Amino acid sequence: MPQPWDLIIVGAGPAGSAAALSALREKPDARVLILDRAPLGRDKVCGDGIAPHAVRELAALGLDVVRPEENVSTVRLYGPSGADAGAVTSSPGYVIPRRQFDERLLSAAMDAGAFFEVRKVTSLESLDAPVVIGADGSNSTVRRLIGQPANHGRALAVAIRGYAPTPPGARELTIRWDSQRLGGLCYAWSFPVADGTTNVGYGLSSAAHDHSRAYLERRLGELLPEFDLAGVELTGHTLPLSVRRPSPYSGHVLLVGDAASLINPFTGEGIYSAIASGALAGRSAFRDAPGPTYAKALAARFGRQHRQTTALYRIIDSPRVLDTVIRAARANSRMFDRLLDVGLGDAAFTLGDFARFGRYAF
Repeated sequence: MPQPWDLIIVGAGPAGSAAALSALREKPDARVLILDRAPLGRDKVCGDGIAPHAVRELAALGLDVVRPEENVSTVRLYGPSGADAGAVTSSPGYVIPRRQFDERLLSAAMDAGAFFEVRKVTSLESLDAPVVIGADGSNSTVRRLIGQPANHGRALAVAIRGYAPTPPGARELTIRWDSQRLGGLCYAWSFPVADGTTNVGYGLSSAAHDHSRAYLERRLGELLPEFDLAGVELTGHTLPLSVRRPSPYSGHVLLVGDAASLINPFTGEGIYSAIASGALAGRSAFRDAPGPTYAKALAARFGRQHRQTTALYRIIDSPRVLDTVIRAARANSRMFDRLLDVGLGDAAFTLGDFARFGRYAF
């Protein structure tokens, strides 16, 4: 492998692969190394939903890694009271297990010229490159090494996930907000996979008075009674939410994706922001001032949404607010689309949106 490196990326998930692809589109002869402690094809605990916003972001990088049989076109949302709103989305979304999705992206990055090495990073001194991108997930070593604290409390969600047999006719992306509001993000999901199983999970804020594994498993079963969870292996993970974010760079080190706490606090969606932030970091890596250039680009893409979701985060503690949102989405297809754009992409609500929500408050 060529040495020295022009760019080293720690983490081979969507953020890391997007960073490599973007950097190589910017500078095709760049020497780019991706490091990960796990080999190609490793699993990653996630909901596996690939929103149309993420698909478009990949297309901008020249990638088409989704397959027709992985498409799930209907999204259904349930409020705490049990009322629901569903719609066939105007753009296709997909459900792809991360073992497969991440391998496709990493393979594409390697085909574009990036090198991949299985290595556990324990110090920044071992990373000999002018720019380092930390794309190593919610428990980022790179983030810790540059002195940025991890998220906690309401800014961190905990979740469990497993794969259950898909009941007959269950072919919708489903989110069920919990009636037992324990603070912050608090819902169950079921996302059908093309292999006949469904990705099922439940997550809530780590500030909840009970966020034990036993509680998570119990609420998962109670909120998704149609699924047979007997014998289903459930794995836990954490989600650092964007309501508390570290500095996106320190010196020559840039943070992207979960390492930068870019997970949407309303939905737990992180794949789109991982790909988008990775692409921005890769594009900035060879500029005269990579860190400030990346921070400016990240703020331009997500700044308005981050300010708004941080300000509004506490209102999702209220069942009444969530039920109002569901009533508005059920009655108005425009509002349903706006919910998806804010929850799955980088959009923010307008004053007109709030006025329309207000009509369904009672």
